[in-house]
Amino acid sequence: MSAALLAVARCNPVSPSASGGGVVFESSWDTAVGTAKQAVTDNGRWPNYWEFNDAHVQILSVVPDGVNGHHALRVQQRGAHYAAFLQVDDILPESEDFYLRFYMKNEDTSGMGDHIVTVDTRNYGNLTFIRKYSDPSGWRFDVSLYGCGGAYPIAHWGPAGQLAHSQWYRFEYFVHYTDTNEIQVSPRVYDSNNALLYTDADFQQQDFKRGGVWNGRDDWTLASYYAAGHSFCTQPAWTNDFGLGNNGQRDAVDTGRYWYFSAVQIRRDTWPGPVSLSPE
Repeated sequence: MSAALLAVARCNPVSPSASGGGVVFESSWDTAVGTAKQAVTDNGRWPNYWEFNDAHVQILSVVPDGVNGHHALRVQQRGAHYAAFLQVDDILPESEDFYLRFYMKNEDTSGMGDHIVTVDTRNYGNLTFIRKYSDPSGWRFDVSLYGCGGAYPIAHWGPAGQLAHSQWYRFEYFVHYTDTNEIQVSPRVYDSNNALLYTDADFQQQDFKRGGVWNGRDDWTLASYYAAGHSFCTQPAWTNDFGLGNNGQRDAVDTGRYWYFSAVQIRRDTWPGPVSLSPE
């Protein structure tokens, strides 16, 4: 990730729009479609909006074909020199558990690991929810956790299988603090029919069964790692922020293709589950 592209100041936090219960933030981009700031920020739900680009290049826009009648944020791949992010800060008090949901669809074929769904965008090593890798046949992703420094081979975790291009998937995460600066992150991935594809047991360490030995084994999954009593060191000042977009990954290919997000929700109390239909 280019430090220059993400050398930005944090805005003062504002109260995000939420809809009762345990919900503390949500956005479906239903305000408007197009490239206007009001549309992209969902009428100010995202107080931080950065386009690190020439004036004639805009990475983020809103389109009407999200999930269950909602809109979607469309993000364009323009290679290493163009980036854009939305971010909301201080959603919860530091070191407080939370659940996250968003839907994602990907059409991009660039093979580099774009950090596109993170906690604080400059401090993404503390928790990256989606680091995606694509090719013409499909795409895959890792969850990354190395907020207190690198820890090969347990910094990046991902399922072995590929996801299909041009299909919506539902991503949910439970971020649980085992101590003030230690977390366990449990992902769940569902297909467009709400079938569960991946859980902790499917997220494998780097170099799984290929010699990436840590604590005497090279076949750790998130499930076995947590069962053994392990967690990940993080900096809680950054893990209560949430950002998504395109980080302008080094060596990314300018394919001009897109990925999409819809129906973001962050809540305190339970797994969010599928998004409801948008009212007519």
